[in-house]
Amino acid sequence: MSPSKSNITKKKGLTARQKAIIEILTKFTATNPVTISAISEKLKLSSRTILREMPEIENWLCENQFKFIRKPGVGLVLEESLENQKKILELLDVETVEKIYSKEERRKLLLGELLAGKEPRKSFYFTSKFKISEGTLSNDLDVLGKWLAAYNIKIIRKQGLGIYLEATEENYRQAIANVVYDFMEEKEILSLLKGHHSAEDAPKIEVYTRNRLLHFLDDAIVKTVEELLNQAEKKLKIKYTDSAYIGLVVHISLAVKRIQNLEKIEMQQQKLQKLLLTPESSVAKEIAKGLSETFHIEIPLDEIGFITMHLLSAKTWFLENDMEINTQKNSIRQLVKDMVHLVEQQLGISLKENEELYEDLTQHILPVVSRLSMNVHIKNTQLQTIKQNYKDIFQATAQACELLKKTANVDSVPEAEIAFIAMHFCAAVEKLHSKEKQFLIAVVCPTGMGTSRMLAANLKKSFYNLEICYILSALHIDTQKLTEDGIDFIVSTVELDIDYTYACVSPVLMEQDKLLLTNIMKTLQKTKTLKSTALKQKNLKKYTTKKDIAYITKIGTEIIELLENIRFFMLQQVNAIEDILPLAGKLFTKEKEIADSVTKTLLQREMQAQTYISNLEIMLFHCKTQAVKHCRFGYIGLREPFFPKKHTGLVRGAVVMLAPEKEPICLQTMSAVSGALIENKELIKYLHSVDQNAFVTELERCLGKYYENTLQNLYHPQKIL
Repeated sequence: MSPSKSNITKKKGLTARQKAIIEILTKFTATNPVTISAISEKLKLSSRTILREMPEIENWLCENQFKFIRKPGVGLVLEESLENQKKILELLDVETVEKIYSKEERRKLLLGELLAGKEPRKSFYFTSKFKISEGTLSNDLDVLGKWLAAYNIKIIRKQGLGIYLEATEENYRQAIANVVYDFMEEKEILSLLKGHHSAEDAPKIEVYTRNRLLHFLDDAIVKTVEELLNQAEKKLKIKYTDSAYIGLVVHISLAVKRIQNLEKIEMQQQKLQKLLLTPESSVAKEIAKGLSETFHIEIPLDEIGFITMHLLSAKTWFLENDMEINTQKNSIRQLVKDMVHLVEQQLGISLKENEELYEDLTQHILPVVSRLSMNVHIKNTQLQTIKQNYKDIFQATAQACELLKKTANVDSVPEAEIAFIAMHFCAAVEKLHSKEKQFLIAVVCPTGMGTSRMLAANLKKSFYNLEICYILSALHIDTQKLTEDGIDFIVSTVELDIDYTYACVSPVLMEQDKLLLTNIMKTLQKTKTLKSTALKQKNLKKYTTKKDIAYITKIGTEIIELLENIRFFMLQQVNAIEDILPLAGKLFTKEKEIADSVTKTLLQREMQAQTYISNLEIMLFHCKTQAVKHCRFGYIGLREPFFPKKHTGLVRGAVVMLAPEKEPICLQTMSAVSGALIENKELIKYLHSVDQNAFVTELERCLGKYYENTLQNLYHPQKIL
């Protein structure tokens, strides 16, 4: 047993690194020793660095009468009681730390000192604090000067006066925010801001040091800002990404702290007036009001413009019925087309078939333009990974971003933004390459019209290696033909009584469904042979026939018929799904007998398989019936949404889709409508708001695109039976 440690006096100073290693040692016992490699992994240091520190650590422990044992091939052990281990930690708490910084750590801390300092400081202050020479300090300032130049901040070095920064308040704030980013990863910032960082995650010394790096922020301010931002999300109907959320919290919290220190921002009046005309400015005013009431400070109009600027540059979903944003979106769509074309040329590939790429890039680049034009910077933790692993794509994206510079009217696009855009191209290229190992499948639902198309859309989003060759009715499955055409397996929304590999899944694809499909593909991959060539050759046509012309004409006719006969209706209150069905039956006819027939058919379809689409919060009533000669679409909105007994989700309304029997082209058209509902958020938004005019306009655009694609794919048509 070691002697009593009740009257311990510390003998020798330690570095912060040595204290962190000792702290880790106190968490392990003789039966559970810790290895050098485990310590190095915990502290993100090399094993050689840890070994260099061990002699000083052993001396300190020995001088303070603690027993330390090295067990070769086993690990390191502090052979002390739990009580004495606590005393070691107490001793570490009062230990004077000899600070030893790496070059990177020193420069970051020096940068923090410069940004936080209100008055010039002599060079001696920095050389003594960091234990460096005048030459080293000069080199550090040269390096930091280049970093600060990106924010239009100058380091002033005046003989006899000292070292200080010269910049506008706006540039100061932007630089301070990025210093916080450079000190810590985004996950760590979020964790600390929300108070979730535990001593179990990192040594106490390390956590203390990192908390000090956030001295620019204040816990009370951060908490209030988060609450106000959550309210803004609901009011604006937007959703922040993690990086956007962090940026808003950090920037607005910094603003409050700077205002409290009487450091106020000034904005160009022309820029300010433009910002105050945006819808986000009203939310910025509410945030400012909340900050003012909580912290008893005055928030000037320039600060409201500042908050508005960050709301504009961070949002990912957009306001309803915002004509200015829609106009801007159309402009960005053209920019995206031009950027994709340049990337295609650079990489020597074609991405024209990837509609998802165009839509995702449009949504992404809208706030990018705002960020660039307002000089708002963000951090991309995947930057180096993208540059190293996808070098060609990154370089091609960088060239395409020359077009983005013109749109945003800036001199350059930061690499962080280029990498975010490159990620979209990386996914598109991966999707393209994955087609080399595709599975050919058929999608089945009871009618081949409604839920099958939604299932197909979700399959495309979740699995890039599935090629959907057929969309079928459960009543018309020819397994011999499927075998001849090389179909690997069937994905169905209902149970099937057939001798063919199939998976029965939900139209919205739950996690268990995805696992089931993955397992089927793994099993089939072992015996799979490429069968797509025969199918493609079989469907290849050399010229447009009379039959093709009739086919296209019929599709055009059905699209026009559908768009010109859309019906919307609003119900006050219902208590069950069955209460909606009678109205669905008579939506397109005044004759009771025909309406009753449609209602009965819809009810039978509902009994076969659930038609509730949980992520859309709607019922999808659909069937084939003799009651109509052309495609019909209607919507029944509910003034008071409800939770049916048979379903777990909220029902806000019901879509009604009818198609004539024995008309495959009608089923194909209705299938396109179903797909548009699952893929286009605008359509669902207009349904829920019961805005018929807006819905018809947007659906016309979707079906117009479908018609164009049908023409383009005439020589490789998708089969819908």
